[in-house]
Amino acid sequence: MNTLIEMTRLSMGRPGGHATDEIVAAWYVAKGRLLRQLAAECQPGAARAAEQAAVAFAHARRLQRSEH
Repeated sequence: MNTLIEMTRLSMGRPGGHATDEIVAAWYVAKGRLLRQLAAECQPGAARAAEQAAVAFAHARRLQRSEH
């Protein structure tokens, strides 16, 4: 994963208010993956990145449950 490319992709691809829960959930999963990768690569700040990744994944799961 190229961190800068993924950060740009997330920034440019952030869903707007019209996006479905499915699209927003997919965005949060991608955000979680990036944050998890940052946690694995960076010191200091790894704990905070891992924490943020968990929050992003949890939010994605909530959105995915609301679809069904």
